[in-house]
Amino acid sequence: MEIDKRENIRHWWVFLLRAILFVLLGIYMIATPFRSYVALSFLFGVIILIAGVFELIHAWNNRHARGWGWRLLVGIIDLVLGIIFVSNLAVSMSVLPILLGIWFLFRGFSLFSFASVVRRSLWLIIGGILSVIFALIIIFNPAVGAITIVIWIAIAFISIGVFNGILAFRLKAANDLLNP
Repeated sequence: MEIDKRENIRHWWVFLLRAILFVLLGIYMIATPFRSYVALSFLFGVIILIAGVFELIHAWNNRHARGWGWRLLVGIIDLVLGIIFVSNLAVSMSVLPILLGIWFLFRGFSLFSFASVVRRSLWLIIGGILSVIFALIIIFNPAVGAITIVIWIAIAFISIGVFNGILAFRLKAANDLLNP
């Protein structure tokens, strides 16, 4: 166990490289939002395609189980949608913000339902209202949804990069103490 810890500490620079890559990727995404959105839309299609393949495999392997036909249908739908999204980026790019808007709409309604459970929490009601407003803005103006997707993912990459950098320097300090 002690050897594993020393190995991890000794390779602190790997976390620094990761930090630099994540921060640069986040900055690149902010600097080139359209290219980033195209890449994310393609990735969205690939993920749905892969999910469809795995759903079909799961359905086939469990074809004797009750309800396997529904899994097969979902797998076929995912596979077809994935192929459409990968082969036609315009469709993927137009659908992605609408799905995000619908997701925010459900999250907003979910907050309203929790507000009644938590003694009509004003914060949850405000959060629900803001989520619904944001959802409607995205649904009726998909460009806002597209730029929102890019900005939030870029911020996530930059944050991950910063925290990997902090980890790298802490591991370096520990390495310097153990190996003077």
